[in-house]
Amino acid sequence: MRWSPPVATLAVFLAACTSGSDAATTAGSQSPTPSTSSSSAAVPALVGEWQRLQRCSELVGLLRKADMPAAVPEVLAGDGWVPGVDDPGQIDQRHPCRGAVSRKHSHFFTADGQFGSRDAAGEQVDDGQYELVGADRFVINPGDSDAVTFRYTVTGDTLRITPEIPACRPDCFAAVWSVAVAYDGYSWQRIG
Repeated sequence: MRWSPPVATLAVFLAACTSGSDAATTAGSQSPTPSTSSSSAAVPALVGEWQRLQRCSELVGLLRKADMPAAVPEVLAGDGWVPGVDDPGQIDQRHPCRGAVSRKHSHFFTADGQFGSRDAAGEQVDDGQYELVGADRFVINPGDSDAVTFRYTVTGDTLRITPEIPACRPDCFAAVWSVAVAYDGYSWQRIG
């Protein structure tokens, strides 16, 4: 995939990584609780729901560090980081996060291999499958042409994720998405 999606498509794709408000999780949300079975297999430490307060400056810094600065205006405008700004041309290149709002976001991993993300309102904004690969990696949507591998560590109730950025960077969705999902260098806290 080349990096030239319409803003609406980008917003849907990156919704997995961000949201537009700081509202609490809604009561009707599904919980990623491990399923109970008669199996004696241990539940992987990754299973659960993990949340963090995301900041625009963090995402911009990560995209720049990953050599994808051209994606910044499209990502910020397409996902509504700056209220009222929906056109990449409206993003100030020197100060792209001016007026941006921070917001809570979470990812969940179920014992049966489901992956999903929730925005700050608790609405599910992403779904898919994940597969553990060894003791410290997982793949989201294995077998798919846009599958992405991530390294992870769980220490107590803290998760850290590092993307294995696809080789198609800087010109593909999967590369930008991998950075936005992981927030490499930042911690996610277990909430469920």
